[in-house]
Amino acid sequence: MNKKIFDISDNACEQILKSAKDSNSENWPLRIGVSVDSSGKFNYLMGFDQSKEEDLRLKIHNIEIIISPDSMMHLKNCVLDYVELEKNNFQFIFINPNDPNYSPSDKNLDNNTTHDL
Repeated sequence: MNKKIFDISDNACEQILKSAKDSNSENWPLRIGVSVDSSGKFNYLMGFDQSKEEDLRLKIHNIEIIISPDSMMHLKNCVLDYVELEKNNFQFIFINPNDPNYSPSDKNLDNNTTHDL
Protein backbone atom coordinates (compact mmCIF):
# COMPACT_ATOMS: atom_id res chain seq x y z
CA MET A 1 0.00 0.00 0.00
CA ASN A 2 1.46 3.36 -1.03
CA LYS A 3 1.43 6.19 1.47
CA LYS A 4 -0.08 9.41 0.26
CA ILE A 5 1.36 12.83 0.96
CA PHE A 6 -1.93 13.75 2.66
CA ASP A 7 -5.20 11.83 2.83
CA ILE A 8 -8.82 12.36 3.77
CA SER A 9 -11.12 9.69 5.19
CA ASP A 10 -14.46 8.94 3.54
CA ASN A 11 -16.31 10.46 6.52
CA ALA A 12 -14.28 13.67 6.27
CA CYS A 13 -14.88 13.83 2.50
CA GLU A 14 -18.63 13.61 2.98
CA GLN A 15 -18.59 16.40 5.57
CA ILE A 16 -16.31 18.64 3.50
CA LEU A 17 -18.57 18.30 0.46
CA LYS A 18 -21.63 19.03 2.61
CA SER A 19 -19.94 22.09 4.15
CA ALA A 20 -18.90 23.36 0.72
CA LYS A 21 -22.47 23.06 -0.54
CA ASP A 22 -24.00 24.63 2.60
CA SER A 23 -21.64 27.63 2.40
CA ASN A 24 -21.81 28.06 -1.40
CA SER A 25 -18.07 27.29 -1.55
CA GLU A 26 -18.25 24.40 -4.00
CA ASN A 27 -15.91 26.12 -6.46
CA TRP A 28 -13.28 26.95 -3.83
CA PRO A 29 -10.40 24.67 -2.85
CA LEU A 30 -10.02 23.60 0.77
CA ARG A 31 -6.90 25.01 2.41
CA ILE A 32 -5.30 22.77 5.03
CA GLY A 33 -2.70 24.37 7.25
CA VAL A 34 -0.75 23.88 10.41
CA SER A 35 1.18 26.36 12.49
CA VAL A 36 3.61 25.37 15.19
CA ASP A 37 3.75 27.60 18.26
CA SER A 38 6.87 28.33 20.31
CA SER A 39 6.24 25.31 22.56
CA GLY A 40 6.05 22.99 19.51
CA LYS A 41 2.27 22.53 19.65
CA PHE A 42 0.59 21.95 16.29
CA ASN A 43 -2.43 24.17 15.55
CA TYR A 44 -4.47 22.95 12.59
CA LEU A 45 -6.43 25.21 10.26
CA MET A 46 -8.78 24.53 7.38
CA GLY A 47 -11.18 26.53 5.30
CA PHE A 48 -12.20 27.29 1.75
CA ASP A 49 -9.72 29.72 0.21
CA GLN A 50 -8.13 30.96 -3.00
CA SER A 51 -4.98 29.21 -4.04
CA LYS A 52 -1.61 30.93 -4.29
CA GLU A 53 1.08 30.19 -6.82
CA GLU A 54 3.35 28.47 -4.28
CA ASP A 55 0.62 26.16 -2.89
CA LEU A 56 0.83 22.42 -3.30
CA ARG A 57 -2.36 21.32 -5.04
CA LEU A 58 -3.88 17.89 -4.45
CA LYS A 59 -7.12 16.33 -5.60
CA ILE A 60 -8.38 13.76 -3.10
CA HIS A 61 -11.79 12.12 -3.59
CA ASN A 62 -12.76 14.94 -5.98
CA ILE A 63 -11.91 17.59 -3.39
CA GLU A 64 -9.30 20.15 -4.38
CA ILE A 65 -6.87 20.62 -1.50
CA ILE A 66 -4.27 23.39 -1.23
CA ILE A 67 -1.41 23.34 1.26
CA SER A 68 1.35 25.92 1.68
CA PRO A 69 4.93 24.64 1.48
CA ASP A 70 5.50 25.61 5.15
CA SER A 71 2.51 23.54 6.26
CA MET A 72 3.31 20.62 3.97
CA MET A 73 6.48 19.73 5.82
CA HIS A 74 4.35 19.19 8.96
CA LEU A 75 1.47 17.39 7.19
CA LYS A 76 3.32 14.64 5.32
CA ASN A 77 1.49 11.31 5.77
CA CYS A 78 -1.30 13.03 7.74
CA VAL A 79 -4.93 11.90 7.50
CA LEU A 80 -7.90 14.21 8.01
CA ASP A 81 -10.83 12.36 9.57
CA TYR A 82 -14.30 13.26 10.82
CA VAL A 83 -15.26 11.31 13.93
CA GLU A 84 -17.75 11.23 16.77
CA LEU A 85 -15.69 12.19 19.83
CA GLU A 86 -18.67 12.02 22.17
CA LYS A 87 -22.30 11.16 21.54
CA ASN A 88 -23.59 13.51 18.80
CA ASN A 89 -20.34 15.54 18.86
CA PHE A 90 -18.60 15.10 15.49
CA GLN A 91 -15.35 16.91 14.73
CA PHE A 92 -12.54 16.93 12.23
CA ILE A 93 -9.33 15.44 13.59
CA PHE A 94 -5.83 15.28 12.13
CA ILE A 95 -4.08 11.94 12.51
CA ASN A 96 -0.56 13.19 12.08
CA PRO A 97 2.59 11.15 12.81
CA ASN A 98 4.62 14.40 12.63
CA ASP A 99 2.75 15.96 15.56
CA PRO A 100 4.67 15.63 18.84
CA ASN A 101 1.35 14.80 20.58
CA TYR A 102 0.53 11.99 18.13
CA SER A 103 0.04 8.61 19.72
CA PRO A 104 -0.64 5.72 17.34
CA SER A 105 -3.57 3.50 18.22
CA ASP A 106 -2.73 0.14 19.73
CA LYS A 107 -3.20 -2.32 16.88
CA ASN A 108 -3.33 -5.15 19.43
CA LEU A 109 -6.62 -3.88 20.82
CA ASP A 110 -9.68 -5.01 18.93
CA ASN A 111 -12.88 -3.09 19.58
CA ASN A 112 -14.95 -6.15 18.69
CA THR A 113 -13.35 -8.45 21.25
CA THR A 114 -14.50 -8.87 24.83
CA HIS A 115 -11.84 -9.87 27.32
CA ASP A 116 -12.81 -11.60 30.56
CA LEU A 117 -10.94 -10.45 33.64
